[in-house]
Amino acid sequence: SFKFDHPETYKIIEAKLEATEQERANFFEKFSEPIKERLKLLDFDFTVTERVKSVYSIWQKMQAKKVPFEEIYDIFAIRVVFEPKLYMNEKTQCWNIYSAITDIYTPKPDRIRDWLSSPKANGYEALHGTVMGQKGKWVEIQIRSARMNEVAEKG
Repeated sequence: SFKFDHPETYKIIEAKLEATEQERANFFEKFSEPIKERLKLLDFDFTVTERVKSVYSIWQKMQAKKVPFEEIYDIFAIRVVFEPKLYMNEKTQCWNIYSAITDIYTPKPDRIRDWLSSPKANGYEALHGTVMGQKGKWVEIQIRSARMNEVAEKG
């Protein structure tokens, strides 16, 4: 409904997302490559994808923090979804993946969300963290098993 309640604001944010799309794609490729290499070395079966915040979610954050679009640093996140290894529980594997990523990129300690130990009321489970990428850019990382992803996407 945001698109229809605030059409001008929606168009402005949507245009800014479109204008930065190629830049985000280039950043994603460079940022995710060392993660993919490390997780392959650790013998994980996984996918790494980019998730862009919705226009409404970006607007909400702009309002809450009273900042312009350009100061919203988590416009997109990197999502790692893995097939769990049978001999280790999913929670441990999420933390192992997080550890592998923070061996590559510096974590922001106050930006970790552990919904593994305490899932959300709706059953959502994941591990979210924020790390410093290239050129000093903060990037949110979301780590889930395939089962967790299924629940998150389909309920």
